[in-house]
Amino acid sequence: MILTVNTLDNSINNMIYVVHNNDLGYPMHLSYKTAKYKDTIYKSYFIAESYRECGKVKKRVLWSIGKLTDSQKEQIKMICKTMSDPQQVLTTIDQISVVESRPFLDLAVANALWDEWEFSKAFRDPVTQSDLSTDLIAKILTINKCVAPCSHYSIPQWAAQTSLADVAGHCLENLNDDKIYHELDQIDANHRNLEDHLFRITYRKDKQSYDLVNYDLSSSYFVGIKCPIAHCGHSKDDKPYNKQVLLAIMVNDKGYPFKWDVYPGNTAEVKTLIGNVDACQTRFGLKNITLVFDRGIVSDKNLDAISARGLKYISALDKDQIASIGTIEWDALDGVDWNNFKERLHDWDCYDESLSFKDLGIYEGRRYILGFNPVLCKEERTTRRGKIAAFEAFLVAKNKELAEATRSRDSEKTRQTIFKELRRLKIRKCFNDPVLTEVSLKRTNKRGKDSTTRSFQITIQKRPAQIITQIERLDGLCVFVSNHTDIHHQTGTFAFPGQKIIRAYRDKTKIEDAFKHIKSFLEIRPFYVYTASHVRATYSICVLAYFLNRDLAERMKKINGIDYLNSKNLYAPFRNGDMVTLLDQLSGKIARKPVKLNTQQRELISKMQLKMPKMIM
Repeated sequence: MILTVNTLDNSINNMIYVVHNNDLGYPMHLSYKTAKYKDTIYKSYFIAESYRECGKVKKRVLWSIGKLTDSQKEQIKMICKTMSDPQQVLTTIDQISVVESRPFLDLAVANALWDEWEFSKAFRDPVTQSDLSTDLIAKILTINKCVAPCSHYSIPQWAAQTSLADVAGHCLENLNDDKIYHELDQIDANHRNLEDHLFRITYRKDKQSYDLVNYDLSSSYFVGIKCPIAHCGHSKDDKPYNKQVLLAIMVNDKGYPFKWDVYPGNTAEVKTLIGNVDACQTRFGLKNITLVFDRGIVSDKNLDAISARGLKYISALDKDQIASIGTIEWDALDGVDWNNFKERLHDWDCYDESLSFKDLGIYEGRRYILGFNPVLCKEERTTRRGKIAAFEAFLVAKNKELAEATRSRDSEKTRQTIFKELRRLKIRKCFNDPVLTEVSLKRTNKRGKDSTTRSFQITIQKRPAQIITQIERLDGLCVFVSNHTDIHHQTGTFAFPGQKIIRAYRDKTKIEDAFKHIKSFLEIRPFYVYTASHVRATYSICVLAYFLNRDLAERMKKINGIDYLNSKNLYAPFRNGDMVTLLDQLSGKIARKPVKLNTQQRELISKMQLKMPKMIM
């Protein structure tokens, strides 16, 4: 066995050690023996190899070296390891090249969240049993939605350009869009299993988070007209001419979704509530809960049905419904605005700087709380006056256009044009019906021939001042409605305080966050799939991705106090954690390794208590 030491320059970091072992088959290692001289212990190093003789492990010295620095010691250890393991390569830093770098850490974070919540266990029947199983496809689609949303058609290309195969621990060479579309049907078939799984894990973690259950709907439009459940309806995406579907979701008080549905686009929102209320009771066994939902879902039938089932509700009324509350003292509200509300409403309770409220008590079996928002009052009144001025300018321009008409006009179409503008500006109540006065316009064309054009002049009067006053009286007002009517026996007050009702309704922003995230960040709109099952499966994937992203945002918020849920910065700390492919030009061997975490990344992952692969940490 021969050991040679070649120093390329004066830097110890560039020292190369070459070991030749003529006795093949025995593992070599660096060892040492100690000697004491004048109370100082010295180490003398040597290369040794282990062998067996008569069943016993023995060691023999191959080459004596003597004194070594710590750097030399580590380098010789590496040489011995290289000679003992054919997978090890001895090289220099100059011979190492990075031939490829792919996104890794952000995918690994989303994957860790998926595994921690055990989403794969939710896919039970039916599922595809293959290398690309249903739960694996669902995981791939969800991770994509979390970190880099794209169309189903583009996902195979995206997967090939990332380290998704390393993250998922599966070969993805056979991943293609046909496979994805096939598995969307299986994912939709597991819709109920997914809901049951999300409910179980969130309920087990925090039962109190189901004291309040939030329900809401939104819409998402289509490109194309093929989907059987896509219909024209009231669009919340400002796409009135596109077909759409209604998306429904229920979240607990922490904002985690546990039930969701897709309804045809022309479904009335008020008709979707009761079925979901029944699911809370029968499927999930929720008894003593309060349902919180938007004013657009309020109807006498819905409120009575919830009460009949022994559940509680909190919602609000539309402006048009407020006047029907018989316990409101309207005379006391005349003239109240943002300048004098503190004096005029001095006996009201203060919720915060933007809301004063008065508990109106029980009226016709329901409890109502009247609120006044001075900022909203100023905004609504100023906006309305601006709209009235805009309509009057529109009317002047329209009359000028009619006076210069070269073709005869139809009276009904002209009238509908006025109504359409009033509805667009939402000031129809401020004006009487338009009056059209027919006029005959005589024209002489270029050839000197006379003609008569039938046109109109429009006059429209504003409603009387007392009507405008009644309209303005609603500015800044809101009414919360609930069936929390139980009275505390000792104090004689409501057991469920008014502030708690207001807080519950205002906190429904968490469900609005869900739709904002699903639409803007997970990019569910527009839909590019056209079968009903594919639409439902796509929504399910978006809900799963939202669940993971909300969990990640909550963990980060606990650390730095900032909510990154609806921000492009949610995965920013993990964006530069790539998986690199290294090439040793001497041996031709290739290795793949993740980029070493920086201090901030390591601390963040540790504080979030994410279970990441050992190769990362």
